[in-house]
Amino acid sequence: MIGFLQTRGHGYTVKAVKSAKNAPAVSVLNYDALIRARTLRRGTNIFTDLDRLGFWDLEHASHLYLQMKSAGLRVLNNPATVRSRYPLLRALRAAGLNDFNAYRADETDSIERYPVFLRKIHGHREPLSDLLQTKVELQTAIDSAISGGTPRENLLVIEFAAEPVRPGIYRKLSAFRIGDAIIPHLSVHDTVWLVKYGKKFDNIEDLYQEENSMLRTNPHAEHLKKVFDVAGIEYGRADFGIYRGRIQVYEINTNPHVGTACEHPSATRVANMNLSWENYLAGLRAIDSEEGAPVRLGNGTLQKYRPWKNLLARTRKVP
Repeated sequence: MIGFLQTRGHGYTVKAVKSAKNAPAVSVLNYDALIRARTLRRGTNIFTDLDRLGFWDLEHASHLYLQMKSAGLRVLNNPATVRSRYPLLRALRAAGLNDFNAYRADETDSIERYPVFLRKIHGHREPLSDLLQTKVELQTAIDSAISGGTPRENLLVIEFAAEPVRPGIYRKLSAFRIGDAIIPHLSVHDTVWLVKYGKKFDNIEDLYQEENSMLRTNPHAEHLKKVFDVAGIEYGRADFGIYRGRIQVYEINTNPHVGTACEHPSATRVANMNLSWENYLAGLRAIDSEEGAPVRLGNGTLQKYRPWKNLLARTRKVP
């Protein structure tokens, strides 16, 4: 049994796993229910979506993690030590694992190089700007975001570190960490620098062949293991690229959407989807724990500070 602990409304990410024949048994529990729970099903439990939690619920999750560990459960992603986007990017730059840096909106005097772009620290929405070439352009973007309702403390400036894999095509690579294993995942291709969902191409067969080779040989595993260790993340997906011959990790998503193959004009790409999916499921099977009698959870050290009526309140759904 593997239990995914998630924020409300984001259980769709592992829907395909729950229905896969060769996957371990999977349950999904949101943090609203977890914080109120008196017992928990025995198995491997994974804390996800930590960047979507408010400070109070994050602290509750941290205490629950300790209770679950004390009860003998296998638990991944300690909420108290996982680095979210801003501290992660700063730590990777300091460790020499990334060549670009990130800054809060009040740290713009420290920016080492341009272009940069503006995004929110929390959530997984698209950036708030295109590439900004100067400090004046950046300040205009910051002022516009604040006047549009985004709090200054939720603004993040990131130095741009990407290049086309070939003229007119950008590529974003990815890999999972599941327990101690680094598992290469699919790449995404697009015609613009912001590679998020990608596009289907029928003229990049050599790139799909290269993707197949990376899925089989896992050439970036050593570097990415160091990245995940710095992040304090034992389950998640790292999104990264190659810039000037060096790996650049852009973020780690602890609740990534996973799924089976879809239609594609390239037979190689479809084969890659199937291979990636099977590798992911094998990673889950490796961390699976036998289901047993439920484990009783205590109230936790924070419970006395939270009136019962507040326990019925729900966390907000963060996109």
